[in-house]
Amino acid sequence: MLLRPRKFLFKNKQKKRNHIVQTKYGKLLYGQFGLQTLQPLRLNNKQIFRYKIFLKKSVRKADKTNRRIWVNAFPHLPLTRKVSGSRMGKGKGKLSNWVSEIRPGINLFELRNLRNGRAYYFLNQIQYRLPTKTLIITKFTFKTPLIFMKNIHVKEEVFF
Repeated sequence: MLLRPRKFLFKNKQKKRNHIVQTKYGKLLYGQFGLQTLQPLRLNNKQIFRYKIFLKKSVRKADKTNRRIWVNAFPHLPLTRKVSGSRMGKGKGKLSNWVSEIRPGINLFELRNLRNGRAYYFLNQIQYRLPTKTLIITKFTFKTPLIFMKNIHVKEEVFF
């Protein structure tokens, strides 16, 4: 089942233009690794669902490591589309799909309790699929060792 809201009142919501530039970026809330957007983005429910299924592969092993993923995007805006070949006028059209507008600086996906290489691999694969610039960020504490990887551009946050 694809993502969509359970209840909604109106199909005619006004979608604003995504030209917001945010200079201050957010930190990780739940996980140790995250994928942060650097540009505004609009994802529909099919895309979010595909990314979510792809990331579930990283959490698939049923052992006691307590691996988790968080998806911080939900499609809540309705998109309407008129039937192809119809004439102008006579309303806005039928509901075609649901869309999520994502501002820059939001952590789209967060992963916890994965090895560094595995987390980087899955987030890098999603980076190739996304149509905007993103950044892989990590959160390290003194409990988890900091491992340096070659030829990898990772933004690191160290908390004391």
